Amino acid sequence: MLSHAPIDWELNVADLGERPTFAVGSSDATVFFDGNWIRSFDGRHWSFLNHDLSREQDISFAYVDRNKQLWTAQDLVELDKLIGWGDWENLEPQDIRSVWSVLPTGDDHFVFTGQGIYALSGDELGHKLADGNFFFGASDGEGAFWAPVDDTTLLRCRVKTLILACDRRLEVSRVMGLAFSRRSGTLWIASDDGLFSLATGAEAKPNIARDEQGKPLAAPAATVALRKDGTPWAVEGNLLYRRTGEGRWVTVVTHWPNSADFKPIAMTFSSQNDLWIGGLRARSGLLHLTLEGNNVRKIEQIDPSLVGSSIVFSLLWDSGKRLWVGTENGLAGFDGHQWVRATRDDGLIAANINQQGLSEDRDGTIWITASRGVSHLMHPEHLFQKQDLRPVFVKVMLGEKMLPEKAVPYSRDPLMVTLGTLNTALSSTTYFRYRLDGVDGNWITTTTGEIRYNFVPPGHSRLIVQALNDNRNLVSEPIVLEIRMQRPWWSAWPFILLYTFSIIALPYALNKLRFRYLMKRQRRLEALVDERTMEMRAAQTALEQQARQDGLTKLMNRRTAEASVMRLLERLSRPDETGVMRSATLALFDVDYFKSINDSFGHAIGDEILAGIGARLIQAKRQEEIIGRHGGEEFLIVVQGEFDDAQARIASLLSGLSDVPFETKIGPLTIGCSVGIARTRAEEAWADALERADRALYQAKLEGRGRIVVSVQDQDDEDYPD
Repeated sequence: MLSHAPIDWELNVADLGERPTFAVGSSDATVFFDGNWIRSFDGRHWSFLNHDLSREQDISFAYVDRNKQLWTAQDLVELDKLIGWGDWENLEPQDIRSVWSVLPTGDDHFVFTGQGIYALSGDELGHKLADGNFFFGASDGEGAFWAPVDDTTLLRCRVKTLILACDRRLEVSRVMGLAFSRRSGTLWIASDDGLFSLATGAEAKPNIARDEQGKPLAAPAATVALRKDGTPWAVEGNLLYRRTGEGRWVTVVTHWPNSADFKPIAMTFSSQNDLWIGGLRARSGLLHLTLEGNNVRKIEQIDPSLVGSSIVFSLLWDSGKRLWVGTENGLAGFDGHQWVRATRDDGLIAANINQQGLSEDRDGTIWITASRGVSHLMHPEHLFQKQDLRPVFVKVMLGEKMLPEKAVPYSRDPLMVTLGTLNTALSSTTYFRYRLDGVDGNWITTTTGEIRYNFVPPGHSRLIVQALNDNRNLVSEPIVLEIRMQRPWWSAWPFILLYTFSIIALPYALNKLRFRYLMKRQRRLEALVDERTMEMRAAQTALEQQARQDGLTKLMNRRTAEASVMRLLERLSRPDETGVMRSATLALFDVDYFKSINDSFGHAIGDEILAGIGARLIQAKRQEEIIGRHGGEEFLIVVQGEFDDAQARIASLLSGLSDVPFETKIGPLTIGCSVGIARTRAEEAWADALERADRALYQAKLEGRGRIVVSVQDQDDEDYPD
């Protein structure tokens, strides 16, 4: 739940009914606790925090640390840190298939979903205003908004007293973008049917965009945006166009640099001469175009490491002069000086942000819709504040003892160091690099904060450590651990003098003794090397197995399965020895209602089901087949051969999962599977075949689950079996 409407402090404390048990706070906000509910007040808003604290436990203690992180103790046995307190609110609607976007209009907020438009009222989703698959909306400046619905229709609607009234209706296929010009009162529509303009008059008809020769631009149109002077720019047919003063459209960009497969889907202007374009399938999913008049002077490819992905779904330029980028891996922001990123570790509800999933409220806050729901970034400026990571040495062990500050006797025991950071706000996304002087030539990175050296050379050594956070582009000042280890007794000066005297006095005896000693030491070192070598080989073997295999199901993990499929597809792209082109069929399936199994019986039972699925698939798998865990309860099967034979084989494998119950701790459980199937083509990339199978899987779920659905393209294929 979330709330954003300003509420008077004294009035609402009284309205809470029972007085809070206790309250804690910082200079920015105060949090009130009563049993197991929590509500926060920042001087303007009341809000529910974005964390599931509905468990039957009492919150008995809370604390706000120096980094403004809220910690709670529940039942005196569990300590939790609430991620994103004071900066993020999250809404995860239940029983709604898809949440696409949020449209703030004045005091009203509307959530567009796959089941209709909902009012965002108070703490949660309020009244349902309309049925249908509504994707996004654009205000027209007259108290109404335009919204595409069901990929077939564009409506102009307004809301009065929670009643939706629509006075305009256009039949348009799959609207991808809308831009409303208040100067001219014109709505620009980017759709699969092409690019259209529509005047606000009730009798106005949509006009299709035309080039200088008067011909309609090639459909489909991907996105449209208004320059600061009100001139519309659009992407149509993968080309960038602008509208001239005479009302014709001219080409500005005909190809994208080093990105033949770049597919633009989002666009925004940050100034009169700065245009940002985001898209898919490119080395860089975000481009910065610097304009000079009506021409493009430079196109800069933004490094994907800055935005966190090479796939960009949505763009937003806000009133604070910040660029926001929605990707498959979270949210990125740019204030003109630095790039920052936000993920689930920062408070974002989910990483996969929707197309048209970014919008700005009138108070400067940002609404983000992702695969699981809606996030509300209440203080965007906080993401750009410089912070000190403050790395510390948590524990330093030499063998089984703590390393003292004074010099220690020479030892061959391993040095083990545990690192941490005092910045609790960024601890989950912070990692470390370290270097031991005299041992390491370069920096070594650790994401776990654990350091181990099998031994430390005698003398004075310095372990240098820095903390890093890529999401905020932070590198801390180095901290240093001084290690003073005495030299071994046999290298002390008195013994050196004794050696010298003995060599002079008793050369033969010394040589004899020294030879014996060196041989003994050599055997000891060889034994130690052999032992360490065996440990390293065993560890390497275990790591290689872990890197290839999913630990729960014992199937291939996602990386190994995808690599195996790409090698197979590369081999199948060439004719075999008889000159025949062979193909493969891939199936993407997941367990129906798996979340209900976890919710009803616990994750341990869910893990038993997944492990059982892996065991059955391994037992039934043929040598040439590829079977792997694609993620969560989702699995990938690739079968070679004719399409109808492959479908039969896939159905046989899945019947082995559905027909026989799984034995669990709570008794036998029967599962069902939803399956999407796609046949690979020689000219097709692996990712495209996987995407078709994923869409077919989604269709199988929509049709009621427990079924196999072949992708639309393969159904339309002339070779598809009747």
